[in-house]
Amino acid sequence: MKRIALAALLGAAGQAAAAEHFHPDHDALSIDHHHGGGSHATAELVALSGSPVNGTLHLVQHDNSNVLIKGSVAGLTPGKHGFHVHVNGNCDSPDGMSAGGHFAPTGGLHGSPSSQVHHLGDLGNIEADRDGVAHVSVDVPGVSLALIGLNSLVNRAIVIHAKEDDFSDPAGNSGARVACGVIEQDNDMRM
Repeated sequence: MKRIALAALLGAAGQAAAAEHFHPDHDALSIDHHHGGGSHATAELVALSGSPVNGTLHLVQHDNSNVLIKGSVAGLTPGKHGFHVHVNGNCDSPDGMSAGGHFAPTGGLHGSPSSQVHHLGDLGNIEADRDGVAHVSVDVPGVSLALIGLNSLVNRAIVIHAKEDDFSDPAGNSGARVACGVIEQDNDMRM
């Protein structure tokens, strides 16, 4: 019994020591996975509507905490762009409409992520610098990276829009969908 407990303790220590790091586009952005046992997912953004937008977003959740979305997006026009999770994990159509509407498992009105009433998929805006690059770091409450569940982001899509989200209902008036990425749980983290 003592050997089993010791093996479990050493295994947990080994996981903590093998903390993972990623550096999108070799910049200073990183997420440290210090707690082990967390869930991790990735969304590889593909261009839509003839745009040059691309990027990689990494999602991480430790225990039952919020989900952190972090990464960088290039090819945007300078300024703010609507940033949402959409209900369908499908980016196959050229205009991104295959991703469906905003992720709203309990309904509600569209709004700012800081307002009391909003879709779970309403993430606000990201802002691209003069070079068209947006560095993303968004903490999303009320969602998970579980394989199943009402509030799970896995197998949904992150969509970036051409214009700023003005937070009006029904969808923020943020224009065409210029990039889409399916949120997929990382292979080494699937249980």
